[in-house]
Amino acid sequence: MSELSSWSREEFMSALEELARENAPRVFALCEEVGDQQDGHVEYWGMAFEESTDVVSASGQLRASFQSPEAALNRLSRRANLHLVWV
Repeated sequence: MSELSSWSREEFMSALEELARENAPRVFALCEEVGDQQDGHVEYWGMAFEESTDVVSASGQLRASFQSPEAALNRLSRRANLHLVWV
């Protein structure tokens, strides 16, 4: 965002909104498959940034950082059959 002190309030807010959209993380879920495609639920929510990924369990009891959504899926799938779903 360039520094212009002559921006109107509306122009400045518009520039901030554009900045936020351009830098927004991608949101995803790691969904657990129960049985053989019998049921499922969201086990974790994640935000993928350019260089890192943050994950929180749906219960709020676990928070972790990973290099990527795929790394989170690989690590957390050791306990359950999880699927990466982009929101």
